[in-house]
Amino acid sequence: MKKYCLLFCLVLLLVNTSFAGPVRKPQALFSHATFLMAGKTPYLETYLMVRGNSILYKKNATGKYQGTIEVLLTVLEDEKPRYIDKYNLLSPESNDSINVSFNFIDQQRIPLSNGKYTLSVSIRDLNAISDTVKASESIVISMPKDSVCLSDLQMVDSYKKIEKPTSISKGGYDLIPHISELYGQNDNSLTFYTEVYHTLSNLGEGQKFLLTAYIVENNPLKTLEKYRVFKRFQSAEVNIWMNEFNISDLPNGNYSLIVEARNEENKLMAYKTQNFSRSVQNKLPDLDHLSSISYAGSFVELYKNADSLAEHIKCLYPISIENERNIANNVVKLKDLKMMQQFFLSFWRNQDAAQPQAAWEKYKLEVIKVNSTFSTSIKRGYLSDRGRIYLQYGPPDNRTVATREPSAYPYEIWQYYKLGKQSNRRFVFYQPDLVTNDYQLIHSDALGEIINDNWQFLIMKRDTQTNDIDATETDSKFGSQMQQNFQAPR
Repeated sequence: MKKYCLLFCLVLLLVNTSFAGPVRKPQALFSHATFLMAGKTPYLETYLMVRGNSILYKKNATGKYQGTIEVLLTVLEDEKPRYIDKYNLLSPESNDSINVSFNFIDQQRIPLSNGKYTLSVSIRDLNAISDTVKASESIVISMPKDSVCLSDLQMVDSYKKIEKPTSISKGGYDLIPHISELYGQNDNSLTFYTEVYHTLSNLGEGQKFLLTAYIVENNPLKTLEKYRVFKRFQSAEVNIWMNEFNISDLPNGNYSLIVEARNEENKLMAYKTQNFSRSVQNKLPDLDHLSSISYAGSFVELYKNADSLAEHIKCLYPISIENERNIANNVVKLKDLKMMQQFFLSFWRNQDAAQPQAAWEKYKLEVIKVNSTFSTSIKRGYLSDRGRIYLQYGPPDNRTVATREPSAYPYEIWQYYKLGKQSNRRFVFYQPDLVTNDYQLIHSDALGEIINDNWQFLIMKRDTQTNDIDATETDSKFGSQMQQNFQAPR
């Protein structure tokens, strides 16, 4: 999350693959978002969804079957514990221990101050012999009182008006979160919830402002005017907005939901971005349906080596949606040549139904360029941040390479004159290890990409330290041209 809490919802797939007992693979989705309690005190809201059919069930005292997941939530600040909670999460009761069709959700709220933290979650199935599965993420909470601020965008699966307040109650509703970034065949609506803070103190009493929400297609980058709504508000301690988009006609692809807050002069005060992907049936089949695809006489018959084809499938990551990536990972893991051929053909038919082979050959040439330029000793170029941006958006119009600026890590700034309907968009990469060729993307002003107003501090961190998490510019350093390079890459 960056200043104004710009991008904060990370979805992690937790899969346990080590068992010495019953063959089960507990699976869960975990995400989190930041809000202000009563518009004043920051808190972190975590969402954990356990797939009910992925755990073991045992009879409880009532004679029903029930699963038990041990959960450990920790928050560290400067490697020191700020929050620790270990508890058992019980599934709903079931009459059957085998045919389980439900998932179950746990939601927690953790009060925190503005600052930088490491959030970790660990889960373990107490009814099975299994290893602990853990995921962690660095987060930043920054909600300055002197700025209008949006909460994170909470994606909502369902909601109802509050009858009795519970842990999932907020803004007058009980909200069941939509934790996955994927919206599938049965997801015909996209609902989000957000809160706006500090409008009363920053705009004054009785002042009006506008909230706009719209959906952007990420590849190619363009705003979908069909999916744009707005609502006018009057300044208050907290303003609440929940809206629902009908996405039944939204095709497969990678998208971003954008929410903007603008004052009466149309000046942008704050905005938030949440990525999601859309995947519907009859476009890219799941593993169970790949076998129905005939590839006889197609170009994929040329690929007889499973390892080579697996490498070709892996390089599709930059132009794939979440569901395609999941299926690709599975077919590569299975090492089934026929299934990989079927997947590969299906993927490129979705890219270009008339000339799938030509589309692949054109993309392959770009992958070769990326691997030649951006590979490291341990990573293919298409897996690097620069490789991903190049393959997703094409070559930049300008590329500034700075390797010898005093006090700075090596960095690059890429400029695109046009990205869909966006103009003059830039990407900042840097190399903190000083050894490899692996430059990390740390900031961009393109919709749907990472935003970090502290990017200059990261680059100058070789000899610059700061405790101000809201600072956006470094002290002047002899020979540094970062700001000039960002404003006018060359």
